[in-house]
Amino acid sequence: MGGYMGIGMASWIYKQGPRKAFSKRKRRPTCNTLTTYNRQFKLQPSKEASNLYIVLSILFIALVAIGLYYNTSVFTQHNATIYAQKQELIEQSNNEAFQFLLKSGISRLENNNIIGAYSEFKLAHNIYPYHDKLNQILIETLIGLCEDENKYYDDLDVILHSSL
Repeated sequence: MGGYMGIGMASWIYKQGPRKAFSKRKRRPTCNTLTTYNRQFKLQPSKEASNLYIVLSILFIALVAIGLYYNTSVFTQHNATIYAQKQELIEQSNNEAFQFLLKSGISRLENNNIIGAYSEFKLAHNIYPYHDKLNQILIETLIGLCEDENKYYDDLDVILHSSL
């Protein structure tokens, strides 16, 4: 099969021969081949962008530090408030328990229940060990118990030495 050799026809076109069925032909170069561009680019941050990143990083760190300082001071203040409220509740509970035990012990003394009064005074003494009125009543109660039984001498000795 020959090709028409007209004006502008490339020679490779008319030099082609017949091809076998289902076979591939070699690609022939086209008339207008383009050169490929093989330049490689190197990725690097621009100098203006790196300054911007530094400024933004410093600003972010400053904001985080301010936030942490604010949260810490708020937390510390809140913690101190809660601690003071807890201490106030504990003091109020201790005071109520002390007053109850002192009244109960005096009531038992009036009913001539010296051992019961001693146990109430001893519990009150655990709450406020340096209360003058309680220590005086406790010493008098222990002296009364020592007259009946000898086993309270050690307790009396401890109370006498701690109240001095």
